[in-house]
Amino acid sequence: MFVDNKIRDEVTVLLEEVSRKNIMPFYKNLLAEQIYTKSSPTDFVTIADKECEEFLTKKLMQLIIGSKVIGEEASSENGVSFSSFKDDIIWTVDPIDGTKNFVNGNEQFCSMVALLQDGKPKASWIYIPILDICYFASIKGVEVAYYGTEYNILDVKDKKTTSTNVNFLKYCASLRYLEPDIKVVIKDKVKRLKNQVFVGSAGIEAIMLAKGQIDFMFYSMTTPWDHAPVDMFCRAVGGKAGQISFHKRASNDIKLEKSTPVLFVRSIADWELVNDFISI
Repeated sequence: MFVDNKIRDEVTVLLEEVSRKNIMPFYKNLLAEQIYTKSSPTDFVTIADKECEEFLTKKLMQLIIGSKVIGEEASSENGVSFSSFKDDIIWTVDPIDGTKNFVNGNEQFCSMVALLQDGKPKASWIYIPILDICYFASIKGVEVAYYGTEYNILDVKDKKTTSTNVNFLKYCASLRYLEPDIKVVIKDKVKRLKNQVFVGSAGIEAIMLAKGQIDFMFYSMTTPWDHAPVDMFCRAVGGKAGQISFHKRASNDIKLEKSTPVLFVRSIADWELVNDFISI
């Protein structure tokens, strides 16, 4: 599937519209009864998340007739499995990525959409409401559009040399869902690194990866609405992404129906260095 400029722009318009109508009016204006929790007391979902996802789900299915949507909030509420739809044309939707930041009045949040065919991302959109900027990733690379302007290629600098020390690399990591015995080992490893960046939004981190502001991202669990977009952005700038096995130093292409740990490295040349470091 080739995603043309028409689809690119139509999705961008939807993200701009839902931001104005359903996200920004609630930013720093949420009432207590408009904030809910899911898996833990700090795993937030808000009225803005729900309204945004409902709007995008309806509109995206209208863009490509026969397509289906896997949204974070609907999946959480209804237990929808990605494996049920992996052979279809699918949109993934994370209405507000970084909901905890959104609730706390922190600007580091975004909306993410990816378009997949046969389980593989073909295009991805990351929209930053607070800045009215949309980033788009495809096989052609990464493009950026400011509200009301046309897309232009994102100016990214390719890394020319291979790193020899993982301590020199900047990274983001989430260890939350690791098995307890593995978590102890990996936590001890990463705390020795000097250049951890904490953002709290996979989408914002993906933009940082694309721009070369960080070198790798590690997540303890794969979720389609988070990592389909990140996968596309990583590959669009020439990086490598894969689900990893800690004990075998092995990796596989990302299968979004599996919730195993996932690694994104901006430079293929650094993949072995980072994968070896993460391995036990």
